Amino acid sequence: MLIKDSTSQTSFAQLATTGVVFDIQKFSVNDGPGVRTAVFMKGCQMKCVWCHNPESLSAQKQLAFNADKCVGCRHCEQVCPNNVHSFDAEGNHHVDFEACQTCGQCVDACMQDALKIYGKEMSVEQVFAEVIKDKVYFDKSGGGITLSGGEALKQFEFCLALAKMCKANGVHVCVETNGASKTDHYRTIAPYVDLFLFDYKATGDELHKTLTGMTRRLVDTNLQLLNEINSSVILRCPMIPGYNLSDDHFAAIAQLAKLMTNIQKVEVLPYHNFGKGKASEIGKTYGVDAKMPDDNEVNSWIASIKRYGEINVTLS
Repeated sequence: MLIKDSTSQTSFAQLATTGVVFDIQKFSVNDGPGVRTAVFMKGCQMKCVWCHNPESLSAQKQLAFNADKCVGCRHCEQVCPNNVHSFDAEGNHHVDFEACQTCGQCVDACMQDALKIYGKEMSVEQVFAEVIKDKVYFDKSGGGITLSGGEALKQFEFCLALAKMCKANGVHVCVETNGASKTDHYRTIAPYVDLFLFDYKATGDELHKTLTGMTRRLVDTNLQLLNEINSSVILRCPMIPGYNLSDDHFAAIAQLAKLMTNIQKVEVLPYHNFGKGKASEIGKTYGVDAKMPDDNEVNSWIASIKRYGEINVTLS
């Protein structure tokens, strides 16, 4: 399927033929309004210590190994051309992730699904073909596509082409973003985006850089731009006990929600540790030692934000 832009007569797909996608999650209800299809893109500028999707940080395809599923058959070792897999005298499976060229031969040989590749090259048309299958659900629920990651706008040309194609076919478009892409990217894609799910991760440059690897300056610039061009935003606030919670943080969230007329509401995202297991599977160290909060803690955070103003705050 190749759809033409009615204004420029330029193929949407010419913007970027392929992108690297690591998941397409259908019937999602936590990534924007209604029933949605979430498309998760590889690559991210930030390195959040609590990252829920550590498999998304690299823009490249990656091997993952689930030791709990491995039965020690050694088929992977036999087929790998790069000696990625080895077994010690006790039968323990060792993986040299740095040596992997993601050829996929070991994945095909593994009968226990202990191995997989995160990341698949897909064309704009291929992704759109998956998304449009669910349009009947979008129309009934007010849903659509959500471009996520990683940071979706790291693969900007691909996402722009996909957003244009979706809008031309009546599909509601959300972009979930950390706010750290180029300002021109937000300006360019905004006409084809119905809603930005914009992260507010920490208050203050120093803390933000400690936790994410970047200061807030570009993030704040882009949030202000979206307000100036009147692009709808939901401010999404990950809450990580022991890392980014403070009265100053709650007050800053409330202040933004009051001052920026385009912010529809604030969503609180409580910490969850499911990134820990995924980090181990790709040979990475998980950077957070935090406990998952109970309902009382989460409700207290929401109440703390609301103390600073009459704003709409919900649990994501």
